[in-house]
Amino acid sequence: MNNLIFIFQAFNPNKRTTFFRHKSYTNYLAHSEFAIKNKNSEHGLFGKIKEFPDIENMKSIEPINQHIIKLADNKIPIYRCILSLDEYDAIRLGYDTQEKWKELFESKLASFAKKLNIKYEDLQYCGAVHLEEGHPHLQIMLWSKQKEKKNYFVKYSHVNKMRDEFTNAVFKEDLIELYKEKDSAKGMIKDNYLTKKLQKFAQDKQFIKDILQYEKDYANKKIIKRPIKDKDIKNIASDLIKIKQLLQQTKGSIKYQYLKKYPDIVKEIDNLSKKIIDSSLDIQEQVDKYILAKQKIISFKYSNDKKMEDSQNLEKKKAEEEILKILGNQILNFERALLNQKEEYLKNSYYYETENLIWKIFNNIYFSSRQEEKYLKRFEIKYKKQLSKQAKKDKAINKSNASSFHWEDSI
Repeated sequence: MNNLIFIFQAFNPNKRTTFFRHKSYTNYLAHSEFAIKNKNSEHGLFGKIKEFPDIENMKSIEPINQHIIKLADNKIPIYRCILSLDEYDAIRLGYDTQEKWKELFESKLASFAKKLNIKYEDLQYCGAVHLEEGHPHLQIMLWSKQKEKKNYFVKYSHVNKMRDEFTNAVFKEDLIELYKEKDSAKGMIKDNYLTKKLQKFAQDKQFIKDILQYEKDYANKKIIKRPIKDKDIKNIASDLIKIKQLLQQTKGSIKYQYLKKYPDIVKEIDNLSKKIIDSSLDIQEQVDKYILAKQKIISFKYSNDKKMEDSQNLEKKKAEEEILKILGNQILNFERALLNQKEEYLKNSYYYETENLIWKIFNNIYFSSRQEEKYLKRFEIKYKKQLSKQAKKDKAINKSNASSFHWEDSI
């Protein structure tokens, strides 16, 4: 369990620099490349603002931006709050979605209002979740809808209490386990009980299986480092809609290997797979690693340079076909889930879900390349052992007439 990073900022509303701090902040929150977009809009902003009751479905956030600029110009205190987790904990605890962060923050709104000396019904806020590699986080702006001037200062003790409340909420299950361990530790000290307990756990197959499954579940997710640009996502979403229309004309199972009888559709899917790879540097990097691992494995089988080069080119072609099949099936899984989507919600749903599809594709390629690299490592170790045995045999033959018996010392 790592710490939750909690940053609370209170700005003096009478300073001119404060106005400029807030002026563009709303747009940054909503349209950052790391922002998790809302399902029915092209921005990631959400919150509770009296004048804008349906923030998540607003097509443009410019009215909200102007509203906050007006608040700053009228010297209304606006607070900022950042909650951040280590990537491991975020994925492990489910904080890789907008819903989970919203649920966490809104569960503490009443406490927040009390510490800020604002009536709960007057507390207004807006924010966004930024799924950034290494530290997924929530960024929030808060203020009171009452227009009277108030002291912007917040006691440090209140800020520390807020941090503790969020930490306890996020790591609740972990803390419960720690308290249980603490209570039972006293009894374990006697009669070397702890050692016996550990030995019992080591022999418990189900316990080991659960631990391995836990590690496997975490390893199935990885946050993409450089998100794809919005315009590229829109283009990919448009291609997905086109493929969906083509799939409606097919019969039978919607799987990549079964669509070979529809070459035009397979061509569209392959072209889209290539477009997704070209639009993401992170996916390109993992594809290159996957192909390179495949080529290195095949290089151990040949000593002739020409044969090695030919086999590597052939292996590269095979690996590229495998990549297209992996991506193709991911795309078709996506299409199958949304094939019956109502037309009026089609574009918004496809744009929103396209980001999730790209993340799944990245994860799939990432762990496929890791698997190939592990296989390569095992192959290298096995090959070196075989080479070592052969080297010893050759050395033995060369020194068969030597007087020394310690041949291996000079190998």
